[in-house]
Amino acid sequence: MLQKKILEQPGAFQHFFDHHPEGIIIVDFNGKFLNVNTTAINMFGYSREELMNASLKELLDVQDFERVRFDEEDESRFDLAIHHKKGYLVYVRLTCLPLVGDRQKIGWFMTFEDITVDREQSKILLNIQDMFAFISKKSQNIISSLSPDGVFTYISPTVEALLGYTPEEVIGRPSIDFNHPDDQKKLLEARNSEFIDQDTVRFTGRVRHKDGDYRWYETTVEYIRNLSGDIMQRICVGRDITARKEAEETVVHMAFHDTLTNLPNRRLFNNHVKQLLEENKDESHGLMLIDLDEFKHVNDTFGHDIGDLLLIEAATRLTGAVGDRGLAARWGGDEFTIICPNIKERSEMMGIMEKIRESFTQPFTIAHHSLSIAASIGFSISPGDGDTLEVLCKKADIAMYKLKPTAIPKKQKRKCTIKKDR
Repeated sequence: MLQKKILEQPGAFQHFFDHHPEGIIIVDFNGKFLNVNTTAINMFGYSREELMNASLKELLDVQDFERVRFDEEDESRFDLAIHHKKGYLVYVRLTCLPLVGDRQKIGWFMTFEDITVDREQSKILLNIQDMFAFISKKSQNIISSLSPDGVFTYISPTVEALLGYTPEEVIGRPSIDFNHPDDQKKLLEARNSEFIDQDTVRFTGRVRHKDGDYRWYETTVEYIRNLSGDIMQRICVGRDITARKEAEETVVHMAFHDTLTNLPNRRLFNNHVKQLLEENKDESHGLMLIDLDEFKHVNDTFGHDIGDLLLIEAATRLTGAVGDRGLAARWGGDEFTIICPNIKERSEMMGIMEKIRESFTQPFTIAHHSLSIAASIGFSISPGDGDTLEVLCKKADIAMYKLKPTAIPKKQKRKCTIKKDR
């Protein structure tokens, strides 16, 4: 307990009182100011005379004043907002100590710690947290954090709308539990970048929806490191790009596939064969050309719509006959082509050719029309017949026209050239 006689020692106490970093006000039992220090004067903006002619009740709001219980025997502490003389609020932590003289409580010794800055910082932090929570809830992305070993420590509520999981079903589980098995290699490569001087990486892969389907996600990962450079946390923002990915795949498919038959087109076929011949020079590969006999007659007699349907059916029979033994493509018009890798004997190509011819023996039923057409087929084998696509194509073309029902004079035979898609 502070004794009244301490007020009668102005020396050391007065220096302490005037220069204390906290505001100090001494009040009597009724709240009348007995003394104030310089810090309190500066804190609230009033002059010494203004404060000394006032009381605690005038300085505090009514509700705050009522919180100060003058009948308390022990120390008490409150956080209050006090109006500065200029009108703005000063946030303080008020500590009250009973002031006793002659064994009787005669007033209060009060200290005012200015907590305005701390409060504003706390408010900013709360605002940031509130804003983050709002963004996490309203964003169309999935925001998450992971531990150094890849376990979810946080995931935004949007995960339920986007992937079907509640946050509780995800937090505590490793991220690899939700990735497509075929993407694990890319994920591992992304993880390895943690040990490189790189703090941000992007990873595109498939994420499992709760219903079992997979969605394409583009995830930006920010690595939070300590002063030693070790990963402390991963902050991830994942964006669903399934629609974009499907659109890209559609564009790529259209660029390399025939729009009518959906077979690989000439561009894809050329690229595939050139790569095969370049990377497997020591192996034999068979190239086959197929021409539909009497197709022009079908077009002229029944129209191009029927002709298109016939090409679609012919492509289906052709791919069924070849199976997984080779890659079939539409060369253009009524011509198709096939590449069969790793041919061991010439008889293999003969067998495939017979399967194709057999598949064309049954008439095609197109729009109630029964159409019978045959296929002229010729093939060449690398490296005996050539080691480039151009040469193999030319040799197969020559062989095909030799086997046509009505042979065309040699001088009229068409050259097989590497043409652009039509």
